Amino acid sequence: MNKNDIHKQYEHRTKNVCRAFVKSVTFILFFILPLAFYGQEKQTIQSSETGANSYIQKEDTLINFKFSFYNLDQEFSVTGEGTPIRIQPNFTLKTRFFVNYKFISLALALAPGFLPGNRDSDLKGKTKSFTINLNFYMNHWVQESQFNRTKGFYLSNTSDYKLPGWVEGKDPYIQFPGMKLLVLRGATSYLLNTNFSLKAVRSHTEIQKKSAGSFMPSLIYSFYSINNDDEAGWQSHQNSNNFEGLIALWYMHTFVVHKNWYISGGVAPAVGYSFTKLDTYFGEDKNTEHYNEPIFRLNEQVSIGANFKRFFTGVQLLASQTKESQGNNPITQKNYYTTFQVFAGYRFNAPKFLRKTRH
Repeated sequence: MNKNDIHKQYEHRTKNVCRAFVKSVTFILFFILPLAFYGQEKQTIQSSETGANSYIQKEDTLINFKFSFYNLDQEFSVTGEGTPIRIQPNFTLKTRFFVNYKFISLALALAPGFLPGNRDSDLKGKTKSFTINLNFYMNHWVQESQFNRTKGFYLSNTSDYKLPGWVEGKDPYIQFPGMKLLVLRGATSYLLNTNFSLKAVRSHTEIQKKSAGSFMPSLIYSFYSINNDDEAGWQSHQNSNNFEGLIALWYMHTFVVHKNWYISGGVAPAVGYSFTKLDTYFGEDKNTEHYNEPIFRLNEQVSIGANFKRFFTGVQLLASQTKESQGNNPITQKNYYTTFQVFAGYRFNAPKFLRKTRH
């Protein structure tokens, strides 16, 4: 199978990929949400009467800087009849820098080529990636936003295509150096129990003093585009624009193990709808198709760390799985990512102009 045959197979399968929807999960979510609101609001009212400050230690006069190394195992795959297609970016490790103060969190992530696992560009091609996050954590409301741009991908299962003379680890993988992924993502959430500190496990502008948990309903919305119109040597190419809207129900819990040591975990099933516009170009000809399909996703988060007055550190695992199919059609698309990060940070006194308050 040559390069053009693989690309044609990719086009054929992408056109037929639709989104899976599990009706029973939708029912469960809409059934649980009213119960979750009632139970968590009742717990919040009771805790406010007994003094919620005993659960959370605020660090409003300190600004913290956090640095992390993390791997990002990300894959876009299309499976069905015939050989599957698995496309990945070429990086193993990324770095992320955070600046957090009170309810604001700003993060910048890069994938430097000098890090271990990011150097084999001769075999897998070059990938450039840039991500910025801006999040706001209020008492109940949480607003998260992300911008990501990644360019350069490769076919991770090139060996499945039995290319003549191709030797894994010696010969270059099939590469898509011009393929670009652009992502704009946001999430608006409502934290039901204010005894649980989301800041203590994400921005580290607070410290969880007593074990607590909370439901957190979320509205997730994202736009992403995949563009490979400058791939040299292709007889045709595709561009896709996608919008997704989902409702998720997080449940998160932090266990304070010993004073400032904690273990935190959470899980969130999500259901929603996706809207896709797919443009396929054959020379000067253009074919446009639209897909409007349901989608199902599962997110998980686990953290272990230490949170002291000035210094904090820990490890965190984030994962997400999305499955998309079309009824009884054997073609299925699966997108997943897994991130394991090691982080450390330090809190400094905030500048006086930030600490000034009006009387």
